[in-house]
Amino acid sequence: MPKLPPERLHVGSKRGPFLAPRHAVRKGDPDGLRLLRGKLPKYGPLNMSPTWFATRSKRRAGWASLLLLATLPLGCGDEPQPQPGYMPPPTSTLVEQGQVAIRREVFLVAAPSPAPNPLLVENAATPPQYNFVRVVRYRVDTGTEPPRPARAIMLLMPGFLGGAGSFDPLARALVRRSLSDGAIEAWAIDRRSNLLEDQHGLDVAEVKQDPELARRYYFTGDEIEGRRYAGVRPQDELAFVSEWGLKTTVEDLRAVVRLIPQAERRARLFLLGHSLGASIVEQYAAWDFAGTAGYSELAGLVLIDGRSGIEGSAKLPFGEDDYVNGVTVGSFGRVGLSQIRQNDRYFVLPLLGGDVYPVTAISALRAAFSPTEIVSDPDRDVAMRVLIGRRDLPPMTNRAIVGFAFDESSCNLSFASVSCGQSVGGPLEEYSGVLGTKLLRPADPTATYDWQEPLDDAQATTLGDLAKSWFSGPSLDFAEWYFPVRLTLDAMTAGTLTMKETDWPVARFGLRALHGAKLDLPIYALATQLAGKGTGDPQAFESLRSLVSAVPIGPGRPLAGTPRSESAAFTVRADDKLTHIDPLMGHDRPGSRIQGFYQSLVEFMQKSSPHGGIVIQVAPTPPAVTPATKRSVF
Repeated sequence: MPKLPPERLHVGSKRGPFLAPRHAVRKGDPDGLRLLRGKLPKYGPLNMSPTWFATRSKRRAGWASLLLLATLPLGCGDEPQPQPGYMPPPTSTLVEQGQVAIRREVFLVAAPSPAPNPLLVENAATPPQYNFVRVVRYRVDTGTEPPRPARAIMLLMPGFLGGAGSFDPLARALVRRSLSDGAIEAWAIDRRSNLLEDQHGLDVAEVKQDPELARRYYFTGDEIEGRRYAGVRPQDELAFVSEWGLKTTVEDLRAVVRLIPQAERRARLFLLGHSLGASIVEQYAAWDFAGTAGYSELAGLVLIDGRSGIEGSAKLPFGEDDYVNGVTVGSFGRVGLSQIRQNDRYFVLPLLGGDVYPVTAISALRAAFSPTEIVSDPDRDVAMRVLIGRRDLPPMTNRAIVGFAFDESSCNLSFASVSCGQSVGGPLEEYSGVLGTKLLRPADPTATYDWQEPLDDAQATTLGDLAKSWFSGPSLDFAEWYFPVRLTLDAMTAGTLTMKETDWPVARFGLRALHGAKLDLPIYALATQLAGKGTGDPQAFESLRSLVSAVPIGPGRPLAGTPRSESAAFTVRADDKLTHIDPLMGHDRPGSRIQGFYQSLVEFMQKSSPHGGIVIQVAPTPPAVTPATKRSVF
């Protein structure tokens, strides 16, 4: 291998490169590695998400400054304002030029207010500034207004711990295939929990192309462009998140669906879900909206490496007492609504905690703007010691940090892995990861490791696309820092899709997934390494296929009357070479397996929608600025 260029060492902390980060060191643990005492539970089926990991954790004190609506021209007089010369990333921008120019637009959609946490008075009700859904719209750029007529619109629902940024390559690939007789649009959903994140430091770092600004904002207490980070938001500050379950998520999605004229939904509106998001969109399709079934206003359903898995079951997965007081699923742990309402409102990654999200985003910024540099960062190293299972970390370039953290050969979190190349510069050793899988890690603490990306058929994702998904755009990133535990509990509960009005989840908790046996819309499913149990098993979706086997494509649809025995009515694609995340992040290049997937998805949409199109113009709906927003900085 050619010798690496001379290293440029950056000191990422005022405390110097050899001191452990604050809030990460326990007595007797000089490396700053937090060890979880006892047995680490194994992850369960990720389409259901590991609710069972929900754990109490004392979080760092202090209020979190919230970047809520940097995309909107609003101000709050009591808050410090950005310094002159700084402007946040634009809400509308041309993100790709070529045969098809692609514009990305970010806007908010007003959503209903959930019920308050019934066990509490303080922080019980959702503040009004969080009653919104953020939408990231990708469309053909015309250079003029109005937008080009859309033949098909795909709404994209993220999975467990996922944000709208995770869909960026997939969304572009869909729009890139727009034809002359009708454009394709992709709208990625940021669930309301993403509004809780303080993305200010990442936005500033992106605009100024200086990752160390973000590092100073999140970890050294510096004021950056008029703002100061207050830390991870504590559980008791977010008591209202206990009510952000399936009912809230479905109603939020319904608010976005209503932006499409009702007469056009059944013809042109598709709903795609990834992982846990696949369960959510199944349940949306089966949902009863005051007598209107969700599927009746959709053109098609797309499930990417996720599903309920108990579709059509004659029995609910557990009883009401288990739902309220705690349910155990195998060895995955125990959680119930009472616990969620009292303590565990959002999910905390074991060993890693809430700081892992800005740590990862900062690492991604460095990989994008200075890929071959070597940066000192003790907070990042805490996470890396956990992720690759060794204390004596060798020198690694910025791109090697991201590669080791996310490539399937070395990533300890399989639900977050991609296939993105291989390490160079030093030997590797095999070890057993925290989930029992065989992984590779650096073997020589004195070698300097870099990363390369051979774009062959086995490597679906580029490091550049992965890195950008963690910071590109106003307040956007790959992850969901405050994922509501209630959402997984509810998704498990409603997984049959065929409940009755008298069933306790419907009557007591409003989980109205009733119409699963009547789904008359075309369905496309992809199995990779999770839904396919690591083998890309096409049988992963047989429970859903069986549920709708007697229901042909319904009247008024392009494929009306087509039986489920034909692939046009129920398409299953399986690929054991793709990781769980590759279908979202894969690099769209000629001849690749990911290109084949993208093309088949577009063909599914074209077959299931009529010629022509509809022009969608969206005016953002700004929230009212009230005293409740005082701690939010706009």
